[in-house]
Amino acid sequence: MFERKISRTIEQTYYSLEKILVDGNCKINVKDPPSYVEVTQGSLMGVSPMSAKKVVSFSLYADGSTTKVQSSSQISSDWKNLTLYGNVIAAFVIGVFLWITLDMNNYSRTAKPGFWAWIAQLFESPNMGAAILVSNLIQALAVFLVFVVLIEILIVIYVYPRKNAFSQYALEKISN
Repeated sequence: MFERKISRTIEQTYYSLEKILVDGNCKINVKDPPSYVEVTQGSLMGVSPMSAKKVVSFSLYADGSTTKVQSSSQISSDWKNLTLYGNVIAAFVIGVFLWITLDMNNYSRTAKPGFWAWIAQLFESPNMGAAILVSNLIQALAVFLVFVVLIEILIVIYVYPRKNAFSQYALEKISN
């Protein structure tokens, strides 16, 4: 939660803040002029603290001729779910790819077909070269997916502690 005192009346502060939020492509969820506004900011595809989808709320309190503004941010549940379920599905696919790779490697070494040997036998009689090719391609795809999952984990580690970046930006902009 962030707090800032603004040298304006609560009404002036509220309408300046609302303009900043609308200009920042925020979707206003809840409005209670001039004391509260809640917005959705960012997108599901956002990978930075400023662009990740989040819900930001601003509470305004009159304090004499100044206004005290408090803000808080929460990463949206759909951004969390997309990240979590996407990584779970990717981990499952990596597991299947590793299974295919192990099965193909076993097939190329022993010539005994396993569950996935039909891939190497698809267009012609058993072909060990095709089994090795499929194994190498699937391994490359598995490595790529591991790389993607690691990047996604790094994005989450980077975004979560900095989720208040937009609310800080809005409060700094309203102060000017």
